[in-house]
Amino acid sequence: MDILFVSKYIVVIALMIMMLAALRASAYKSTSMGLLGSSVIVNAFAVALLIVGGLYNLEFFRDISLALIFFGFVGTVAFAVVLGGDDEW
Repeated sequence: MDILFVSKYIVVIALMIMMLAALRASAYKSTSMGLLGSSVIVNAFAVALLIVGGLYNLEFFRDISLALIFFGFVGTVAFAVVLGGDDEW
Protein backbone atom coordinates (compact mmCIF):
# COMPACT_ATOMS: atom_id res chain seq x y z
CA MET A 1 0.00 0.00 0.00
CA ASP A 2 1.09 3.48 -0.74
CA ILE A 3 1.64 5.82 2.23
CA LEU A 4 -0.37 8.55 0.50
CA PHE A 5 -3.30 6.16 0.13
CA VAL A 6 -3.25 5.37 3.87
CA SER A 7 -2.86 9.02 4.82
CA LYS A 8 -6.01 9.94 2.88
CA TYR A 9 -8.01 7.51 5.01
CA ILE A 10 -6.44 8.95 8.16
CA VAL A 11 -7.44 12.47 7.09
CA VAL A 12 -11.03 11.36 6.43
CA ILE A 13 -11.18 9.79 9.92
CA ALA A 14 -9.76 12.99 11.43
CA LEU A 15 -12.39 15.03 9.56
CA MET A 16 -15.15 12.83 10.98
CA ILE A 17 -13.82 13.43 14.49
CA MET A 18 -13.68 17.15 13.76
CA MET A 19 -17.32 17.04 12.61
CA LEU A 20 -18.35 15.41 15.89
CA ALA A 21 -16.45 18.05 17.87
CA ALA A 22 -18.08 20.84 15.85
CA LEU A 23 -21.49 19.26 16.40
CA ARG A 24 -20.85 19.30 20.13
CA ALA A 25 -19.68 22.91 19.98
CA SER A 26 -22.76 23.95 18.03
CA ALA A 27 -25.00 22.63 20.82
CA TYR A 28 -24.08 25.50 23.14
CA LYS A 29 -26.64 28.19 23.87
CA SER A 30 -25.17 31.04 21.85
CA THR A 31 -26.11 31.53 18.23
CA SER A 32 -22.55 32.27 17.21
CA MET A 33 -21.39 28.84 18.38
CA GLY A 34 -24.17 27.19 16.38
CA LEU A 35 -23.18 29.20 13.34
CA LEU A 36 -19.53 28.31 13.80
CA GLY A 37 -20.30 24.62 14.29
CA SER A 38 -22.46 24.36 11.20
CA SER A 39 -19.86 26.16 9.11
CA VAL A 40 -17.12 23.81 10.29
CA ILE A 41 -19.26 20.76 9.55
CA VAL A 42 -20.00 21.94 5.99
CA ASN A 43 -16.34 22.71 5.28
CA ALA A 44 -15.14 19.40 6.75
CA PHE A 45 -17.72 17.51 4.70
CA ALA A 46 -16.61 19.32 1.53
CA VAL A 47 -12.95 18.42 2.14
CA ALA A 48 -13.88 14.81 2.94
CA LEU A 49 -15.90 14.71 -0.27
CA LEU A 50 -12.87 15.90 -2.22
CA ILE A 51 -10.66 13.22 -0.69
CA VAL A 52 -13.14 10.36 -1.06
CA GLY A 53 -14.00 11.47 -4.60
CA GLY A 54 -10.32 11.36 -5.52
CA LEU A 55 -9.91 7.91 -3.97
CA TYR A 56 -12.85 6.27 -5.74
CA ASN A 57 -12.92 8.32 -8.97
CA LEU A 58 -16.40 9.71 -8.38
CA GLU A 59 -17.94 12.12 -10.85
CA PHE A 60 -18.82 15.73 -9.98
CA PHE A 61 -17.23 15.65 -6.53
CA ARG A 62 -15.32 18.87 -7.20
CA ASP A 63 -18.46 20.71 -8.28
CA ILE A 64 -20.46 19.59 -5.27
CA SER A 65 -17.72 20.40 -2.78
CA LEU A 66 -17.13 23.83 -4.35
CA ALA A 67 -20.85 24.56 -4.14
CA LEU A 68 -20.92 23.44 -0.50
CA ILE A 69 -18.00 25.67 0.42
CA PHE A 70 -19.33 28.68 -1.49
CA PHE A 71 -22.96 28.46 -0.35
CA GLY A 72 -21.92 27.57 3.19
CA PHE A 73 -19.85 30.73 3.38
CA VAL A 74 -22.55 32.87 1.78
CA GLY A 75 -25.18 31.44 4.12
CA THR A 76 -23.02 32.07 7.16
CA VAL A 77 -22.37 35.68 6.17
CA ALA A 78 -26.05 36.25 5.31
CA PHE A 79 -27.19 34.85 8.64
CA ALA A 80 -24.64 36.96 10.51
CA VAL A 81 -25.85 40.09 8.70
CA VAL A 82 -29.49 39.31 9.42
CA LEU A 83 -28.75 38.48 13.04
CA GLY A 84 -26.70 41.65 13.25
CA GLY A 85 -26.08 43.55 16.39
CA ASP A 86 -26.37 46.99 17.79
CA ASP A 87 -24.71 49.62 15.69
CA GLU A 88 -24.45 51.95 18.63
CA TRP A 89 -21.01 53.28 19.36
